[in-house]
Amino acid sequence: MKKNILIILLLLIIAFVMRYLYLDCPLWYDEACSWAVATDKSGIMNNLINIDLQHTPLYFVLLKFWINIFGQSEFVMRSLSFVFGIMTVVLSYIVAKKISQKPLYPALICAVSPVLVLFSAEVRMYSMVIFLVLLSINYLIDYEQKQDKKSLIKLVAANILIPYTLVGAILYNLSLVVCYGCYLYKNKKEKFRQYVSFELIECLFLIPYFILILYYAKMRSVFVISHEGYLRFSHIVDVIRNFFGVVIDSNIYWVSDGNYNINLLFVFAIVIPCVYFIIGFVKSLKSDNRFIKFLSMLVMVNFLLAVIFSALQINVFTVRYILYILPILLILCVGGLNEKYNNKIVASALIVFVIACGIFSIKNSGFIKKNKELALKSTAVECDKLGLTSEDIVILPFGGDAPYYFRNLTRPRVFDADFHKLARNPYGIYYDKQDQSVMTGNDKYKLILDKINQDNVFSQSYFDYFTKNVTNEVSKGRYVLIAMYGTDNNAIVDIKTLRDQAKEVDKQNILDVLFKKFMCDNIAMLNMSFKFIQSYQKDNFTYYIFQKI
Repeated sequence: MKKNILIILLLLIIAFVMRYLYLDCPLWYDEACSWAVATDKSGIMNNLINIDLQHTPLYFVLLKFWINIFGQSEFVMRSLSFVFGIMTVVLSYIVAKKISQKPLYPALICAVSPVLVLFSAEVRMYSMVIFLVLLSINYLIDYEQKQDKKSLIKLVAANILIPYTLVGAILYNLSLVVCYGCYLYKNKKEKFRQYVSFELIECLFLIPYFILILYYAKMRSVFVISHEGYLRFSHIVDVIRNFFGVVIDSNIYWVSDGNYNINLLFVFAIVIPCVYFIIGFVKSLKSDNRFIKFLSMLVMVNFLLAVIFSALQINVFTVRYILYILPILLILCVGGLNEKYNNKIVASALIVFVIACGIFSIKNSGFIKKNKELALKSTAVECDKLGLTSEDIVILPFGGDAPYYFRNLTRPRVFDADFHKLARNPYGIYYDKQDQSVMTGNDKYKLILDKINQDNVFSQSYFDYFTKNVTNEVSKGRYVLIAMYGTDNNAIVDIKTLRDQAKEVDKQNILDVLFKKFMCDNIAMLNMSFKFIQSYQKDNFTYYIFQKI
């Protein structure tokens, strides 16, 4: 008993130190969106149904509760995920102890895994769903070992919470029903009927979830712009390398087609650990222990379902969307390695891995902090340097819907118009009523081309919205600042150039063409009542300053 307590304390200390590195860190866009949803005065569900159209509400409800009690600083909001991250490490030890003779190493790896560490301090739902899935596995093991109804009730309760936290985590529920159902039918038929009856109860509680995702699917099917893209083999490789590598790459947030820089560091920090852990997982798949074999198959089926859904363009296959299987995957990998190799060799290799992961997170935390500051916070800092106040307006084509760093009443107001959310929804304010039905069909390409060649702004609806919220809100002599993020600045072109570039509009260039038209219109409307002062680049932004005349 004392030994277990000491081990858990050791894990807590290591997990705390690793995750604390990322706590005092600026928000990036998605995290600011979490804040915006949780604090939306119209309500969380209203925001998710009408604006976000991709997330379920449980995390945001909990974040709102957290904010109301502790405040809304970056440190405080990150601490919610931090708590789930710490509990996941402790739970990984508990789970590993139930199915393995050597639980310390998988728990230690969960404590220092770079990708688990990073997402344990994100103001997003990933840390919470990782904990819930591992909690489900814990109760599943209890039910398998005790065969009691109490454990089954706990299992079903955890499973109900999972899809309400992360939309795509329903793949875990589906994988579990199929794999465990087959396992029970083959090995314990007397328990099969009981399990199925409880799964039917779970389905009843998930009816609101299915109604919600059907609504999402209906709305997203008519979106003007799709962000899903195509599944490539490199995306699968990226997930595996970020799961098992000592170092992680920027593609943890989104799919990437960048080339790898193959060198000695890449081999030792990524290739060797990936091969090593995959060998351990394959051993678990072939285990003589039927339950271990089932757990390995559960992870494999979940992974394959995520790949299939991505191939069907239902979701994107990227690390954060399937990260919830990683703790149990690491437990199985280490267990397989201990079966296959000498324990001292395995222990030595894992200790080296743990130390290397710790070194990487210490170095990476500074890099992440700087990148996140440049992604969102730097515009607010620049406004302070320019002396802009609440009498001025900031236009953020990327991030205008999540103005976390402008919530202070003395800072400029942010024009509520994020381009991607405006343009992709045909029923929103960016399109006139007579154009909305056209934008839901294939004739939208011709309509957009016609709009570009007309000598007016894209829609009367957007003109009225801009006039009301920008032109009429700025007093004579005060300022509007346009902040263009990174390569978004390439969208600043004159209308003649745009017409020359956009001889035709199709699925491939619709985003680029619409964005350029959007910026042409914004600048044209500003020129009606403002004079252009200057433009300049700073950090990752290009700024354009206009003064009301």
